[in-house]
Amino acid sequence: MSTQHSDPQAASNRPGSSLARGLNRAAVAIVFFAILALPILWFGRPGLVPAAQENRRLEPFPRYSLFWFQNFERWFSDRYGMRDALLYYGSRLQMARTGTPSNPNVVIGRDGWLFYDEYYTPGQPHFASLYGKAPFSASDLRTISGNLDAVRTHLAACGIGFYVVLAPDKQSVYADKLQSPPPAGTVTQADQLATELGRAAPKLAFIDLRAPLEAARSSEQYDLYKRTDSHWNTLGAFIGYQAIASRLVHDGVLAAAPRAERQAYAISRTRFEGGDIAVNLLDLPGYFLDYIVSLTPRVPRQAHGVTVPGWPTDPVDAHNVIENPGATGSLLLYRDSFAGELIPFLGEDVHRLYTQRGTRVDGALVRRAQPRAVVLEIVERSLPHLLDAPVNLDQACRP
Repeated sequence: MSTQHSDPQAASNRPGSSLARGLNRAAVAIVFFAILALPILWFGRPGLVPAAQENRRLEPFPRYSLFWFQNFERWFSDRYGMRDALLYYGSRLQMARTGTPSNPNVVIGRDGWLFYDEYYTPGQPHFASLYGKAPFSASDLRTISGNLDAVRTHLAACGIGFYVVLAPDKQSVYADKLQSPPPAGTVTQADQLATELGRAAPKLAFIDLRAPLEAARSSEQYDLYKRTDSHWNTLGAFIGYQAIASRLVHDGVLAAAPRAERQAYAISRTRFEGGDIAVNLLDLPGYFLDYIVSLTPRVPRQAHGVTVPGWPTDPVDAHNVIENPGATGSLLLYRDSFAGELIPFLGEDVHRLYTQRGTRVDGALVRRAQPRAVVLEIVERSLPHLLDAPVNLDQACRP
């Protein structure tokens, strides 16, 4: 009985084997070059995934200059084919593989809560102020209190009230949702400022919204901040509005604030894809559980946006001047992005609500608006901006 042995060398020399190897090599080369060409071949087409929503403006097509090629590279990098898919699946792969976010400014907290440290510096802890690691200097505190009290003094000379409203950061109200909450008794920048204003500027109206929001958290059935966003939700803003309106009514700036009553609204909650941290910073829409909390007024709102000649406008901002034909008086609101949820409430209480992004009070704008009061709303993480001095205060009372 004979045994036949196959010859590997002979098998590899068969025509079919050579053809298969050639096809395999060609396929690998074709796929390789197709992948290289995909950013150009798919340029300008949808990426087969939800479009990326980034908190920045895309690079415009460059004008001709010595740096044209450098600027063109940035323009192309914002638009190459399948970029959205690369960001979409890359973010998911990063979370699945390591559990860490792709953006170093984002912190994953407990129970799917996300936090954003706008001022994070590599090598330093996140939320340095929350942990007492970035205190104001004594000089900074004197400068801030001096700036704010100077505004109060100048406006009081012409009968205009001045109110500083502190909107707390999400991590201040929901510190327990961080993986490592700050120790009890930690002194933050907000704590320092509140103490300094009470000492150096006792006449300044300082509305600290930390306590009202912390108290409401224990009594409300819904969250006060979006879990995947850096801002409060409508319910959180309403709690803040109640505290502001109560003070303005007490001081006679507002005759009444009927919209500050809880029974004036129907409250509901619906799930949504995610807030600015999940969608704009991480490109992870729908990845984390989150809800929108809505307060629907039982009586339709009357206030609406209007255009006032000469008033500064921002083309990407819907809240420049709000008018309610059924109300009287006016307010000037200096603000940041947290005021977006406040404005629909405050706008119902006055005939005109003038708004201006930023924290530097300008006496020329005060003179133009002629408000009963100026309200400066600032989120906790932006308190260092108060080091910037106000301008044109001598113009505030001019006729």
